[in-house]
Amino acid sequence: MILAIESATPRGSVALVSGGAVLAEAALPAGRQASEAYISAVEGLFAAAGAAHGVVSCVAVSAGPGSFTGLRVGMSAAKGFCFGWGVPLASVSTLHALAHRFPGEGRIVCPVQDARKREVYAALFRWEGGELARLSPDMAIAPGVLPGRIPDGDVLFCGDAVAPFGALFRRSLGDRATLIAGDEGLPRASSVGILGERIFRDGGAADPRAAVPFYLRVSEASLLRPRP
Repeated sequence: MILAIESATPRGSVALVSGGAVLAEAALPAGRQASEAYISAVEGLFAAAGAAHGVVSCVAVSAGPGSFTGLRVGMSAAKGFCFGWGVPLASVSTLHALAHRFPGEGRIVCPVQDARKREVYAALFRWEGGELARLSPDMAIAPGVLPGRIPDGDVLFCGDAVAPFGALFRRSLGDRATLIAGDEGLPRASSVGILGERIFRDGGAADPRAAVPFYLRVSEASLLRPRP
């Protein structure tokens, strides 16, 4: 069984996954990006699923890109569970997990998360033969530039950047663009768990001490920090 943690947005969540099936999932209250909130949510998750900690074989965590604070908190909580239970950690791309929520043969999926500073975090995927194929690396890109990177065909946009920039995507792509906004378009721990389980089965889970969030770009705090 996999415990999954999604913390890349202010709407964090946790889930239990086994054999590609979601056993239980719970969303945290908006803005509750604190390790204690995830610990409490996980305890409730096990109670709801009637499961015990000892059956967890791996912890999967949404590793970014996303909220710098959220990613740090989620990674810290995930590592704490790994150390406590003696299990490995599977780091999952937040954008990959988000795109995985919207299957459809031949569909292009473009998850877009608001990166601030007039950019979005984005990546391109296509469903092929029931699997989600990556068409691009994760990017920090100006939203006005992104439509020009979209291959021919219809594309589904999802993520918290759809609300502020969806109209721009629609103007550029017309009816080719499908927009999934609001909570329905956000990342979820269940998808993190499904992908994390695959990583674990393929031998890709690692020692949690080596895991770090994937920020994609440095934080503003890091830029302003005095150099030694």
